[in-house]
Amino acid sequence: MGNSPKLCPCGSGLSYENCCQPFHEGTLASNALELMRSRYSAYALNLPNYIIQTTHPASPHYQIDRKKWLQQIAEFSLKSRFLGLEVLSFHETPAIAVVVFVVKLVQNKQDVTFTEKSYFEKFKGRWLYRSGHLEEGHAPNLMTVSQPRLLPLAYYGDPILRRKADPIVEISSDIRTLVSEMIETMDACDGVGLAAPQVHHSIRLFVVRKISDSSDDRGDLGVVEVFMNPVLLETKEKTWKAQEGCLSIPGIHGDVERPEEIVVEYLNLEGQKIKKHLSGWNAKVFLHEYDHINGVLFIDLLSGEEKKALEPILQKMHYRIHDGTEL
Repeated sequence: MGNSPKLCPCGSGLSYENCCQPFHEGTLASNALELMRSRYSAYALNLPNYIIQTTHPASPHYQIDRKKWLQQIAEFSLKSRFLGLEVLSFHETPAIAVVVFVVKLVQNKQDVTFTEKSYFEKFKGRWLYRSGHLEEGHAPNLMTVSQPRLLPLAYYGDPILRRKADPIVEISSDIRTLVSEMIETMDACDGVGLAAPQVHHSIRLFVVRKISDSSDDRGDLGVVEVFMNPVLLETKEKTWKAQEGCLSIPGIHGDVERPEEIVVEYLNLEGQKIKKHLSGWNAKVFLHEYDHINGVLFIDLLSGEEKKALEPILQKMHYRIHDGTEL
């Protein structure tokens, strides 16, 4: 008798040949669930090239040093025993998908099972992994029960990020829907602020999570605040410098000097005009998002040396997102 077909590591019950192997050999996944299962199998079979090829070029997990990235994936695969995959939930829209799954894993004879809520985006006609949230063990609390309302991001090099946004003339139902989708997108991406141009809407709107200032770090994130048609009324002379990043420029950080205190005016979602004093991190986040609706990016405010050091990195990012044909 011949050897029995090797079962696919993804737990489908099918042979590897009739399940994930075609994806590993070039067949495109028709949905994000297929991609997630084939990525699991690639980790289990130590196929790091497939993991890299199916990672979104603007993912925060993307690494420029491909050799180092390949090595890290291979080391993870070799030191791990993959004992099973359990899908808890799967929801997909034409552009965004969310898969929550449990990976049963052993490393160094220790159970390191984890649950991940993964976000996938359809990019240039193919599903790619964008980011994920992990919790130790079996964590059904990460399950999603409704369709994701996540919005595709505009990434570095997209012209909308350099455009001065238009004022909001009416707080319509569409604006309210956009605000709720922006909040969900911001939270899914672990952001503390998100401006409408970052989700392809050139209007003067941004959302932020209020920050409890605590000495030199960001403290705890609190309620969401909505800023429509904001105006910067006053900036205090005292400035401070701290590191900033941006969801539209993933993986890049730099020290930006900004006023420590500001006075602003804006409309909230109820149409009320609010005048507010902001300081510390709340002032910094406001100014970062305020720059977005004026076509300014935080990298524009870096020192000359920092800008020069970032130029080749930004060029490579622009190429792989907008011009590259090989992922």
